[in-house]
Amino acid sequence: MKAVLYPRPHEFQFTDVPDPTPGPGQVLLRVRSSTICGTDLKIFAGQFPGTKFPHVAGHESSGEVVAVGDRVGGLKAGDRVGVEVHVGCGSCPRCQEGLYTLCEAYGDQSRGHAHIGFTIWGGLAELCVVPARACHLLPPQLDFDEGAFADSIGITLAAIERGRLRAGEGVAIIGPGAFGLLALQVARALGAAPIVLIGTRHANGSGVCQEKIDNL
Repeated sequence: MKAVLYPRPHEFQFTDVPDPTPGPGQVLLRVRSSTICGTDLKIFAGQFPGTKFPHVAGHESSGEVVAVGDRVGGLKAGDRVGVEVHVGCGSCPRCQEGLYTLCEAYGDQSRGHAHIGFTIWGGLAELCVVPARACHLLPPQLDFDEGAFADSIGITLAAIERGRLRAGEGVAIIGPGAFGLLALQVARALGAAPIVLIGTRHANGSGVCQEKIDNL
């Protein structure tokens, strides 16, 4: 298969790598969409200590299930899924509290931990093996590009739930980046008003940024 391979920090190749095979509890995905996150730049630069080179990054992806490994239930070939980036071991105290992003088995695949695109290969490839627990079925109305935001929208929803936002309440969102714009859409869908987006990005007088926000 073709993949964007980082052989070492600050270097990349679009090259052939062996096709992956799903093991127990894993699925093989044909990647249909994958975004590039700001964190990918740190991985590329070798600034993330959990990443070992050579490496295939990509932690915001969606795809179609090609095959499933042993002990996988609820998923089958042909399913359309978005991928969550964190999978905890499920047994450490942090995972038991639901804080699997702080899993005490971080980086230990033998204990079931996976940080997709960080400690294991990710979605900047034609095919990708991920834990079945990382896969979320996409409803028919969402396309693969939207599905690639499954993890990001989950983070946004968690933040707004922690803020206990209710319909009719005003909200200020600081930062018009990807997460800020996702938060704007979620707040709008929940009926928040007014919504104020605060940031330092400009449209050079063209009004393009304001137009994009108005169309969200």
